[in-house]
Amino acid sequence: MKTVDEIKQEISAGIKTPKGKNTTSASKVVEAIQKTIIDTVVGDGIDAIVETIKPELTKKLIEIYGVLPQIHEIKTPTETRKIEGVTHEKFDEILNMVNLGIPVFMTGKSGTGKNIICKQVADALGFEFYFTNAVTQEYRLTGFIDAHGNYQKTQFYDAFTKGGVFFLDEMDASVPEVLVILNAAIANGYFDFPTGRVEAHENFRVIAAGNTVGKGADNNYTGRYCIDAASLDRFALVEIDYSQKIEENICENNTELINFVHKFRETTEKCGIECLCSYRTMQRITLLEKTDMSLCDIMNVSLFKGMPIDDRNIILEQIIEEGLSKDNKYYKASKGPNFTL
Repeated sequence: MKTVDEIKQEISAGIKTPKGKNTTSASKVVEAIQKTIIDTVVGDGIDAIVETIKPELTKKLIEIYGVLPQIHEIKTPTETRKIEGVTHEKFDEILNMVNLGIPVFMTGKSGTGKNIICKQVADALGFEFYFTNAVTQEYRLTGFIDAHGNYQKTQFYDAFTKGGVFFLDEMDASVPEVLVILNAAIANGYFDFPTGRVEAHENFRVIAAGNTVGKGADNNYTGRYCIDAASLDRFALVEIDYSQKIEENICENNTELINFVHKFRETTEKCGIECLCSYRTMQRITLLEKTDMSLCDIMNVSLFKGMPIDDRNIILEQIIEEGLSKDNKYYKASKGPNFTL
């Protein structure tokens, strides 16, 4: 039997990837690990050896992928599919409802990954993905007959007639009167297009998303409508918040940045200061840190974006009271070279 050190070396060699290239899939990594262990270990020593090499193996996988590769197994009535990558904590809940044909309305702050969840649901079900943004004109859903007598179809028409997941983003920015025409399509399973009445495909599914719960505009999202109660009643409402798993993936496990962001959100919420710190913000900071740009400038262009000094002063003072360490480099950079509390 080979020594533990020899096994470690073989496993490391089996999953090694050139720097800057992430070409090894999670499944190939698992296969390399399994092959090495099976070829070199027989008997009751497997568990002990796996426990010995597990820390180094975890370290190597994080070095390659930024986080541990994840494979999410999805079971539907017809098949089992696998989704590689990180999924939101509400993914399974939404997937199950959509799979049952229940329309879902996801509500949450901008940048919480609602559109990604929807695309992953479509992939998990093996359905085509169709997309339309805020609908302000009826023809954006129904399509129209042009001057030459040709029908100009829509994403909604294709999803309705061919089957697939139709995603209506920013539903609360859509004109309520237009949304009412969805009621028959969702409730009755048929729709009157300009070309005539059409029965819904058996695999037609609907997911909508918005930044409010459909009750109208608020301080953050001023361009939002109050959605008709009958339209809202067609949907199961699921609240989507920021996901710790997704943040870790975006930030490459940078706990210092994650801690700063969490305290920043708590502080702005308590102080009533409007400043969105989304996944996009975290991703910009992470990417720009790999350049020659100073961290102070990175925080200015990625997060604060011209915020009044008084508001910034309040946030940075309160964020320490909320428990953030003064040694946090993102806190220090937020103060700036000429900014003092």
